[in-house]
Amino acid sequence: MVLKITIVAVGRDKDRWVTDGIAHFTKLLSRWASVSIESPTVKTAASLSPAEIMDREATALENYIGSATTIALSDRGTAYESADFARWLERLQSTSGGRVTFLIGGPYGLAQSILDRADHILSLSPLTFSHQLVRLVLLEQLYRGFSILRGTDYHK
Repeated sequence: MVLKITIVAVGRDKDRWVTDGIAHFTKLLSRWASVSIESPTVKTAASLSPAEIMDREATALENYIGSATTIALSDRGTAYESADFARWLERLQSTSGGRVTFLIGGPYGLAQSILDRADHILSLSPLTFSHQLVRLVLLEQLYRGFSILRGTDYHK
């Protein structure tokens, strides 16, 4: 069974190199998974507080939480080394019913309400990345994980 991965990231890519990198890893991953990326746009105003912005983003993200296994990305989540991430990905394939949704927040991260509804909370690093770059890093790590599972040379 091919894993169907949906990445839902608030906002749009602003830089061409990010868009190109996402397309590159999406194509590479197509051997092992079906990947789609959704980018809900959330209207905000400079007068809104970070909490209000996160609440608006949460409202948009809630539409993507359904029957798929939901994984929220947060610096407070579980972090893995590459081999452990690959094993986690393998378990996810067998327990998710074939569908996984990754949620990526905006500049302030994900609202607690989204973290509370997620099946898993994943950290890609203790470092902070731009919300645009997180998409690319996640795709690269998914490709690395599948490469480890399939025994290719990419991860070496």
